[in-house]
Parts: sequence; C-alpha cells; structure tokens
Amino acid sequence: MATSSCGGPPYASRTTTPTNGTLIPLSVLLVGATGTLGGGIARHLLSDGAAQVHLLVRTPSPADPAKAAALADLVKKGAVLLTGDLNDPESLAAATRGIDVVVSAVQGGRDIIVDGQVALAVAAKASGVRRFIPSDFALDIWAAPAGAPMFELRKEADAAIEELGLEVVHILNGAFMDMMLDPRTAGVVDLDKGTGNYYGDGTDQFDVTLIDDVAAFTARLAVDEFATAGTYALSGSRTSFNSIIAEVEHLTGRALTRNPRGSIDDLRAAVAAAGNPWAAIGLWYNLAMITTPPFTTTANQRYADLAPTTLSAYLEATIGGTANGSITPARPGR
Repeated sequence: MATSSCGGPPYASRTTTPTNGTLIPLSVLLVGATGTLGGGIARHLLSDGAAQVHLLVRTPSPADPAKAAALADLVKKGAVLLTGDLNDPESLAAATRGIDVVVSAVQGGRDIIVDGQVALAVAAKASGVRRFIPSDFALDIWAAPAGAPMFELRKEADAAIEELGLEVVHILNGAFMDMMLDPRTAGVVDLDKGTGNYYGDGTDQFDVTLIDDVAAFTARLAVDEFATAGTYALSGSRTSFNSIIAEVEHLTGRALTRNPRGSIDDLRAAVAAAGNPWAAIGLWYNLAMITTPPFTTTANQRYADLAPTTLSAYLEATIGGTANGSITPARPGR
C-alpha cells in the first residue's frame, strides 16, 4: 500500500509564473466527468477556481440527455471538452499535453480500469504531468479480501502506474454513504417493509462518506501545492449496520425488524460458488465492507472548510422530520 499522507499544511494551489509575471492556474485533466463522482469533481474544480479544467470525453454530445445537459453545464462554467478515448493513445497524448494534474474517475472492467488507466498514465508521464490520481475511491483496496474483482483490477492498475515515476495520489473513502442507503440500490433499510438488512452480525465496522464530499476533497487535493504522493483516506463516519438501523429507528420513531441475510462465512461460500466473480459483485462488496479494517487515520482535518458530512447529519437531512419517514436519494452537488 502507498505511504499514508493524511496530514499537511492548508490548501494552496500551485501556479506557474511566465516571464510577464502573470499567475496561471494549474491545468487539470479529468476523465470520467459524465459519472456522478466525476461530475462532482468537475463542479468543485470549477467552483474553486484554482485550475483550468479539461474534460476528456468520448463525445461532446452524449446520447443520454442527462449526461449531455450535465456536460453543457460544465462547459458553461468554464470547462474545456477534449474528445478522446482511453483506447486511443494518440488522443491521450494530445489530451495530456500541457496538463499538470490528471484525475481519473472512471468505472468499468479491465479495458477501462487497467488498460485504459495505465495508457492514460503512460501518456501523462510522456507529457510531463506532475500528479496522477487514479480511480480508487473505495475502502482500503490493499486490505480488501483477495479475489474481489473491482479491487483486484484497481490494485493491478495502481501497481503499474506507480512504476512510471509520477506523483501518484490515492484517495480512499470507504463506502459511498448515499449510494449505500439509497433505497433503489443496497436496501440496507427498507422502510416500506419495516426491515433493516445486513450481512454478518451487524456489528462489523466500516467507513462511509458522501459522494459529493469525496468529490470536493478530490478537487481540492488535486491542486494542493503541499500534497505529496501517497494515500489519503476520507471518512464521514465509522459505523456498522446495527448503528445505521438504530439511527433510522430513532429518526423515524419506528422499530425495524432485523433481517440478517447471512454470516461472513455464508458470503465467502456464495462468492466462491458464483464462479464468475462479476456475477456476484454485490456479494463481493458486502464481504469487503464487513471484513476490510476501517481506516486507522484519515485526512478529514486537512481542509477546515471541507469537513465531511457525518452519517447522523446525512440521515437527519434525508429522513428526519419527513411525514412518511422515507429516505430521499441524495442529489449531486453540495
């Protein structure tokens, strides 16, 4: 695992000074801006105003209307779109030319996470890029259970990128708090059925952080003059399934029926029986979350104005005081 660098001086953007003495902001290339996390990183880079923001996209006009509208909004705020593809070395060479920092927020299989990110890093190195932030954004992937496909790919990519001599900055955040509690996804709490659902015994500890808090931290760290290569962990809260369920009960005034879905051994047996690890991706995430040790240190205090949202604050904002006690899925943006 990369050396931890969770402390540090206050934020300051690095700038270059041409012969006329004018300060020029850092130039940042972001890949993955059409995703929820990537879009958030782009918005914060633009609102912070400490960087010239370039977005590598396959097409400037995505077929998905929501993605097209989001990109148009980023351009309106000052982002520059660069057309290219992680599988096209020439486009990567062009996109990384003159760039100081590359941030990857991509998702996908081997062709994207390993082949694509390594190709991007190779181009970045050749173009003289200083800092590279790969798409880790998870729990401690180096301590996760062996065989988890989403983390094995990231570890493989990270090992190859580390060999290139770039200043590599890894960002970890545990589980995404708002995704984990979104009733459309994980189903930890099902208020319609009055249940709290979990694997293990409910007491296993893990870290959770809001997507937008991760985006804000990433945008700030990307242009932090005093940041160094290493691993930075961000955590909104350290919690457990029992704690989440109890907090929801407190806020809604409703008792939820505990619904254990299986033990850790049951999870291990299920992922082993699946054969294709990607067919059991949800089980792998659950197994990793309750068996990977929580962060021992965090960078929560690095930026005084970016303290991550706690689980209690998030739940209070989303279900506290609502008439029906429902969880409202989080929206992008702070």
